Amino acid sequence: MSIRKYKIATSQAEPVWFDLEGGVQRTIELIQEAAHNGALLVAFSEVWIPGYPNFLWGGTYSENIPLVHKYMKNSMSAHGREMLRIRQAAAAHRIHVVLGFSERVASSLYLAQVLIDDKGDVLLHRRKTKPTHCERTLFGDSTGDSLKTVVDTKLGRIGMLNCWEHLQPLLKYHTYAQNEQVHVAAWPYNGEATGAEPWSVCSEANEITASRMYAIEGGAFVLVTNQSISPEGLKKNTEGHAATGKSFAVGGGGGGMAGVFAPDGRKITADSDPTFDGLVYCDIDLDEIDKAKTLADPVGHYSRPDLLRLVVDDVPKHYVQRADGTAPNLLE
Repeated sequence: MSIRKYKIATSQAEPVWFDLEGGVQRTIELIQEAAHNGALLVAFSEVWIPGYPNFLWGGTYSENIPLVHKYMKNSMSAHGREMLRIRQAAAAHRIHVVLGFSERVASSLYLAQVLIDDKGDVLLHRRKTKPTHCERTLFGDSTGDSLKTVVDTKLGRIGMLNCWEHLQPLLKYHTYAQNEQVHVAAWPYNGEATGAEPWSVCSEANEITASRMYAIEGGAFVLVTNQSISPEGLKKNTEGHAATGKSFAVGGGGGGMAGVFAPDGRKITADSDPTFDGLVYCDIDLDEIDKAKTLADPVGHYSRPDLLRLVVDDVPKHYVQRADGTAPNLLE
Protein backbone atom coordinates (compact mmCIF):
# COMPACT_ATOMS: atom_id res chain seq x y z
CA MET A 1 0.00 0.00 0.00
CA SER A 2 1.59 3.26 -1.10
CA ILE A 3 1.48 6.60 0.69
CA ARG A 4 -0.90 8.70 -1.39
CA LYS A 5 -0.23 12.22 -0.06
CA TYR A 6 3.22 13.53 0.82
CA LYS A 7 5.70 16.37 0.42
CA ILE A 8 8.52 16.32 -2.12
CA ALA A 9 11.62 18.48 -2.60
CA THR A 10 13.18 19.17 -5.97
CA SER A 11 16.56 20.83 -6.36
CA GLN A 12 17.64 24.03 -8.07
CA ALA A 13 20.86 24.04 -6.10
CA GLU A 14 24.25 24.87 -7.53
CA PRO A 15 26.64 21.91 -7.63
CA VAL A 16 30.00 21.93 -5.90
CA TRP A 17 31.70 22.11 -9.26
CA PHE A 18 34.07 19.26 -10.10
CA ASP A 19 34.66 18.43 -6.42
CA LEU A 20 33.54 14.91 -5.50
CA GLU A 21 34.03 15.26 -1.74
CA GLY A 22 32.37 18.67 -1.66
CA GLY A 23 29.49 17.37 -3.78
CA VAL A 24 28.85 14.44 -1.44
CA GLN A 25 28.87 16.73 1.60
CA ARG A 26 26.45 19.17 -0.08
CA THR A 27 24.17 16.29 -1.06
CA ILE A 28 23.99 15.04 2.52
CA GLU A 29 23.25 18.58 3.75
CA LEU A 30 20.33 18.93 1.30
CA ILE A 31 19.02 15.47 2.20
CA GLN A 32 19.02 16.52 5.85
CA GLU A 33 17.32 19.83 5.01
CA ALA A 34 14.61 18.17 2.90
CA ALA A 35 13.84 15.62 5.61
CA HIS A 36 13.80 18.31 8.31
CA ASN A 37 11.18 20.18 6.26
CA GLY A 38 8.98 17.09 6.03
CA ALA A 39 9.78 15.85 2.52
CA LEU A 40 9.66 12.10 1.88
CA LEU A 41 11.40 12.41 -1.50
CA VAL A 42 14.19 14.70 -2.71
CA ALA A 43 15.27 14.86 -6.36
CA PHE A 44 18.59 16.12 -7.73
CA SER A 45 19.57 17.33 -11.21
CA GLU A 46 21.42 15.64 -14.04
CA VAL A 47 25.01 14.82 -12.98
CA TRP A 48 24.50 16.82 -9.79
CA ILE A 49 27.77 15.23 -8.72
CA PRO A 50 30.21 16.67 -9.74
CA GLY A 51 28.11 19.19 -11.71
CA TYR A 52 27.13 19.32 -15.37
CA PRO A 53 30.18 19.85 -17.64
CA ASN A 54 29.01 23.07 -19.29
CA PHE A 55 32.55 23.53 -20.59
CA LEU A 56 31.87 20.88 -23.25
CA TRP A 57 29.64 23.36 -25.07
CA GLY A 58 32.10 26.24 -25.01
CA GLY A 59 35.73 25.22 -25.27
CA THR A 60 37.53 23.30 -27.97
CA TYR A 61 38.80 19.77 -27.46
CA SER A 62 42.31 21.00 -26.67
CA GLU A 63 41.11 23.73 -24.32
CA ASN A 64 38.91 21.29 -22.42
CA ILE A 65 41.53 18.58 -21.79
CA PRO A 66 42.45 19.77 -18.26
CA LEU A 67 38.79 20.13 -17.28
CA VAL A 68 37.95 16.71 -18.72
CA HIS A 69 40.68 15.08 -16.63
CA LYS A 70 39.50 16.95 -13.54
CA TYR A 71 35.93 15.89 -14.25
CA MET A 72 36.91 12.23 -14.53
CA LYS A 73 38.85 12.32 -11.27
CA ASN A 74 35.83 13.75 -9.48
CA SER A 75 33.24 11.38 -10.94
CA MET A 76 31.74 8.74 -8.67
CA SER A 77 31.42 4.97 -8.66
CA ALA A 78 27.91 3.60 -8.23
CA HIS A 79 29.27 1.19 -5.62
CA GLY A 80 31.97 3.11 -3.73
CA ARG A 81 32.28 4.76 -0.34
CA GLU A 82 30.84 8.10 -1.55
CA MET A 83 27.63 6.42 -2.68
CA LEU A 84 27.51 4.50 0.60
CA ARG A 85 27.64 7.76 2.56
CA ILE A 86 24.70 9.14 0.57
CA ARG A 87 22.75 5.92 1.07
CA GLN A 88 23.44 6.07 4.80
CA ALA A 89 22.17 9.67 4.88
CA ALA A 90 18.95 8.64 3.14
CA ALA A 91 18.44 5.90 5.72
CA ALA A 92 19.34 8.12 8.67
CA HIS A 93 16.81 10.75 7.61
CA ARG A 94 14.19 8.28 6.31
CA ILE A 95 13.87 9.90 2.90
CA HIS A 96 13.88 8.66 -0.68
CA VAL A 97 16.56 10.21 -2.89
CA VAL A 98 16.82 10.44 -6.69
CA LEU A 99 20.43 11.29 -7.44
CA GLY A 100 22.07 12.26 -10.72
CA PHE A 101 25.80 11.69 -10.96
CA SER A 102 28.66 11.15 -13.38
CA GLU A 103 29.32 7.44 -12.97
CA ARG A 104 32.89 6.29 -13.45
CA VAL A 105 33.63 2.70 -14.49
CA ALA A 106 37.38 2.27 -15.07
CA SER A 107 38.12 5.05 -17.58
CA SER A 108 34.57 5.46 -18.89
CA LEU A 109 31.89 7.87 -17.72
CA TYR A 110 28.08 7.62 -17.86
CA LEU A 111 25.25 10.04 -17.12
CA ALA A 112 23.73 7.98 -14.32
CA GLN A 113 20.80 8.12 -11.93
CA VAL A 114 19.88 6.11 -8.83
CA LEU A 115 16.79 5.89 -6.67
CA ILE A 116 17.65 5.26 -3.02
CA ASP A 117 14.82 4.38 -0.63
CA ASP A 118 14.39 5.46 2.98
CA LYS A 119 16.29 2.39 4.18
CA GLY A 120 19.32 3.28 2.10
CA ASP A 121 18.75 0.57 -0.52
CA VAL A 122 19.30 1.33 -4.21
CA LEU A 123 16.06 0.36 -5.94
CA LEU A 124 17.00 1.57 -9.42
CA HIS A 125 20.27 2.37 -11.18
CA ARG A 126 20.23 3.52 -14.79
CA ARG A 127 22.21 5.53 -17.33
CA LYS A 128 21.22 8.01 -20.04
CA THR A 129 20.48 6.01 -23.19
CA LYS A 130 22.11 8.46 -25.61
CA PRO A 131 24.27 11.40 -24.47
CA THR A 132 23.31 14.58 -26.29
CA HIS A 133 25.56 16.14 -28.96
CA CYS A 134 28.75 17.44 -27.24
CA GLU A 135 28.14 15.13 -24.27
CA ARG A 136 29.22 12.21 -26.47
CA THR A 137 32.82 13.42 -26.28
CA LEU A 138 32.81 12.58 -22.56
CA PHE A 139 30.04 10.08 -21.76
CA GLY A 140 29.17 6.61 -23.04
CA ASP A 141 25.82 5.06 -24.05
CA SER A 142 23.79 2.92 -21.69
CA THR A 143 22.86 -0.74 -22.17
CA GLY A 144 19.39 -2.24 -22.38
CA ASP A 145 18.92 -2.57 -18.63
CA SER A 146 18.69 1.24 -18.41
CA LEU A 147 15.32 0.99 -20.13
CA LYS A 148 13.98 0.09 -16.70
CA THR A 149 13.15 3.65 -15.71
CA VAL A 150 10.41 3.13 -13.09
CA VAL A 151 10.37 1.23 -9.80
CA ASP A 152 7.74 0.50 -7.17
CA THR A 153 8.18 2.21 -3.78
CA LYS A 154 6.08 3.01 -0.73
CA LEU A 155 5.63 6.47 -2.33
CA GLY A 156 4.16 4.98 -5.49
CA ARG A 157 5.82 4.13 -8.78
CA ILE A 158 8.72 6.56 -9.21
CA GLY A 159 10.60 7.01 -12.48
CA MET A 160 13.30 9.21 -13.95
CA LEU A 161 14.89 10.38 -17.18
CA ASN A 162 17.86 12.63 -17.91
CA CYS A 163 17.58 15.87 -19.89
CA TRP A 164 16.87 15.28 -23.59
CA GLU A 165 15.65 11.77 -22.94
CA HIS A 166 12.43 13.77 -22.63
CA LEU A 167 12.70 14.40 -26.38
CA GLN A 168 12.85 10.66 -27.15
CA PRO A 169 9.20 9.70 -27.91
CA LEU A 170 9.73 5.92 -27.77
CA LEU A 171 11.68 6.11 -24.53
CA LYS A 172 9.00 8.31 -22.98
CA TYR A 173 6.26 5.94 -24.10
CA HIS A 174 8.14 2.98 -22.65
CA THR A 175 8.42 4.87 -19.34
CA TYR A 176 4.70 5.70 -19.33
CA ALA A 177 4.00 2.01 -19.95
CA GLN A 178 5.69 1.14 -16.65
CA ASN A 179 2.72 2.76 -14.87
CA GLU A 180 4.75 5.69 -13.60
CA GLN A 181 3.13 7.97 -11.02
CA VAL A 182 5.94 10.33 -9.97
CA HIS A 183 8.54 11.33 -12.53
CA VAL A 184 11.88 13.06 -11.92
CA ALA A 185 12.83 15.20 -14.92
CA ALA A 186 16.54 15.77 -14.30
CA TRP A 187 17.94 18.75 -16.19
CA PRO A 188 21.28 20.60 -16.05
CA TYR A 189 21.72 24.36 -16.39
CA ASN A 190 20.31 25.49 -19.74
CA GLY A 191 19.78 29.26 -19.55
CA GLU A 192 17.84 31.64 -21.75
CA ALA A 193 17.60 31.53 -25.53
CA THR A 194 20.29 33.65 -27.15
CA GLY A 195 19.23 33.46 -30.79
CA ALA A 196 22.51 31.87 -31.86
CA GLU A 197 21.31 28.33 -31.17
CA PRO A 198 17.94 26.61 -31.74
CA TRP A 199 15.31 27.72 -29.21
CA SER A 200 14.92 24.07 -28.20
CA VAL A 201 18.15 24.31 -26.16
CA CYS A 202 16.88 26.92 -23.66
CA SER A 203 15.36 26.36 -20.21
CA GLU A 204 11.85 27.35 -21.29
CA ALA A 205 11.87 24.70 -24.02
CA ASN A 206 13.19 22.02 -21.70
CA GLU A 207 12.20 22.53 -18.08
CA ILE A 208 8.82 24.03 -19.04
CA THR A 209 7.60 22.81 -22.44
CA ALA A 210 9.08 19.29 -22.51
CA SER A 211 8.44 18.65 -18.81
CA ARG A 212 4.85 19.90 -18.94
CA MET A 213 4.11 17.79 -22.01
CA TYR A 214 5.57 14.79 -20.20
CA ALA A 215 3.09 15.34 -17.36
CA ILE A 216 0.16 15.65 -19.77
CA GLU A 217 1.09 12.59 -21.84
CA GLY A 218 2.16 10.39 -18.95
CA GLY A 219 -0.48 11.49 -16.46
CA ALA A 220 2.20 11.72 -13.77
CA PHE A 221 3.50 14.27 -11.32
CA VAL A 222 6.69 15.67 -12.86
CA LEU A 223 9.41 16.95 -10.54
CA VAL A 224 11.58 19.34 -12.55
CA THR A 225 15.07 19.66 -11.14
CA ASN A 226 17.93 21.71 -12.56
CA GLN A 227 21.13 23.53 -11.58
CA SER A 228 21.87 27.15 -10.89
CA ILE A 229 25.23 28.58 -11.83
CA SER A 230 26.90 31.53 -10.10
CA PRO A 231 29.60 33.78 -11.58
CA GLU A 232 32.07 31.67 -9.58
CA GLY A 233 30.64 28.50 -11.07
CA LEU A 234 30.91 30.03 -14.52
CA LYS A 235 34.60 30.65 -13.95
CA LYS A 236 35.13 27.02 -12.95
CA ASN A 237 33.47 25.96 -16.21
CA THR A 238 35.79 28.14 -18.26
CA GLU A 239 39.00 27.51 -16.38
CA GLY A 240 41.94 27.60 -18.75
CA HIS A 241 40.17 29.01 -21.82
CA ALA A 242 37.91 31.79 -23.05
CA ALA A 243 34.80 29.86 -24.04
CA THR A 244 32.29 31.53 -26.31
CA GLY A 245 29.49 28.94 -26.51
CA LYS A 246 25.87 29.35 -25.42
CA SER A 247 26.39 27.91 -21.95
CA PHE A 248 28.72 30.78 -21.15
CA ALA A 249 26.71 33.66 -22.62
CA VAL A 250 25.37 34.50 -19.15
CA GLY A 251 26.67 36.24 -16.08
CA GLY A 252 25.55 33.56 -13.67
CA GLY A 253 22.20 32.73 -12.13
CA GLY A 254 19.92 29.84 -12.86
CA GLY A 255 16.88 29.04 -14.92
CA GLY A 256 14.35 29.58 -12.14
CA MET A 257 12.55 26.60 -13.64
CA ALA A 258 12.63 23.99 -10.86
CA GLY A 259 9.16 22.98 -9.73
CA VAL A 260 6.33 20.48 -10.11
CA PHE A 261 3.74 19.82 -12.82
CA ALA A 262 0.51 18.03 -11.91
CA PRO A 263 -0.74 15.07 -14.01
CA ASP A 264 -2.96 17.42 -16.05
CA GLY A 265 -0.04 19.73 -16.88
CA ARG A 266 -0.72 22.51 -14.36
CA LYS A 267 2.34 23.94 -12.66
CA ILE A 268 1.58 23.63 -8.96
CA THR A 269 4.65 25.45 -7.61
CA ALA A 270 5.42 29.13 -7.91
CA ASP A 271 8.17 30.20 -10.29
CA SER A 272 11.42 30.35 -8.38
CA ASP A 273 13.87 33.23 -8.56
CA PRO A 274 16.45 32.64 -11.33
CA THR A 275 19.24 33.10 -8.80
CA PHE A 276 17.68 30.80 -6.17
CA ASP A 277 20.09 28.14 -4.91
CA GLY A 278 18.27 25.43 -2.96
CA LEU A 279 15.21 23.18 -2.79
CA VAL A 280 11.64 23.75 -3.97
CA TYR A 281 8.90 22.01 -1.95
CA CYS A 282 5.46 20.77 -2.97
CA ASP A 283 2.69 18.53 -1.60
CA ILE A 284 1.38 15.93 -4.05
CA ASP A 285 -1.63 13.59 -4.00
CA LEU A 286 -1.40 10.46 -6.16
CA ASP A 287 -5.21 10.26 -6.37
CA GLU A 288 -5.03 13.28 -8.71
CA ILE A 289 -3.60 10.95 -11.36
CA ASP A 290 -6.94 9.22 -11.91
CA LYS A 291 -8.65 12.53 -12.72
CA ALA A 292 -6.20 13.10 -15.58
CA LYS A 293 -6.00 9.54 -16.87
CA THR A 294 -9.78 9.07 -16.93
CA LEU A 295 -9.75 11.35 -19.97
CA ALA A 296 -6.71 9.94 -21.76
CA ASP A 297 -4.26 7.18 -20.90
CA PRO A 298 -1.96 6.62 -23.92
CA VAL A 299 -0.72 3.27 -22.59
CA GLY A 300 -4.21 2.17 -21.51
CA HIS A 301 -7.69 2.89 -22.83
CA TYR A 302 -6.40 5.66 -25.14
CA SER A 303 -4.05 3.33 -27.04
CA ARG A 304 -4.42 1.20 -30.18
CA PRO A 305 -1.95 -1.69 -29.80
CA ASP A 306 -3.58 -3.44 -32.75
CA LEU A 307 -2.25 -0.58 -34.91
CA LEU A 308 0.77 0.84 -33.07
CA ARG A 309 3.02 -0.87 -30.52
CA LEU A 310 6.55 -0.53 -29.19
CA VAL A 311 9.21 -3.24 -29.56
CA VAL A 312 11.80 -3.21 -26.73
CA ASP A 313 15.18 -4.95 -26.38
CA ASP A 314 16.17 -4.46 -22.75
CA VAL A 315 18.84 -7.19 -22.62
CA PRO A 316 22.20 -5.55 -21.82
CA LYS A 317 25.01 -6.19 -24.30
CA HIS A 318 28.60 -6.39 -23.07
CA TYR A 319 31.89 -5.82 -24.92
CA VAL A 320 33.12 -9.23 -23.65
CA GLN A 321 30.84 -12.22 -23.42
CA ARG A 322 31.45 -15.75 -22.22
CA ALA A 323 30.52 -18.71 -24.39
CA ASP A 324 27.57 -19.38 -22.08
CA GLY A 325 26.21 -15.88 -22.80
CA THR A 326 27.11 -14.28 -19.47
CA ALA A 327 29.30 -11.20 -19.03
CA PRO A 328 32.45 -11.57 -16.94
CA ASN A 329 33.35 -8.96 -14.35
CA LEU A 330 36.65 -7.73 -15.76
CA LEU A 331 37.09 -5.08 -13.06
CA GLU A 332 37.66 -7.50 -10.21
